[in-house]
Amino acid sequence: MPDIIYPPSIQSNHQKLQRAQDIASLVLGIGAGILTLESAYGFSFYLVGITITNGMFFAVCCQNQPDKFFTNPIRDIFFEGIFSNVPGFIMMWCLVYALVKVNS
Repeated sequence: MPDIIYPPSIQSNHQKLQRAQDIASLVLGIGAGILTLESAYGFSFYLVGITITNGMFFAVCCQNQPDKFFTNPIRDIFFEGIFSNVPGFIMMWCLVYALVKVNS
């Protein structure tokens, strides 16, 4: 028997994933600013952090069975939201970096 795909549930799962990625990108920006990372180190910090966040979402929220929750799980979880959250990361990174540098 094939799995039944209910579009509102898929959309809800995408929203939950996006919310987790939004929060993670802001927190990672704060972390990169506090650590005063610059250039490629900051972006590497973001990529590693968002990958860990996505992996935790995969393991915890999807219970290691993402095909039950997404139509194309690997693309949806690991690739789709990475670049859409970069502006929030950069905003927090620059803000916190400037605050830390001014006070040191």
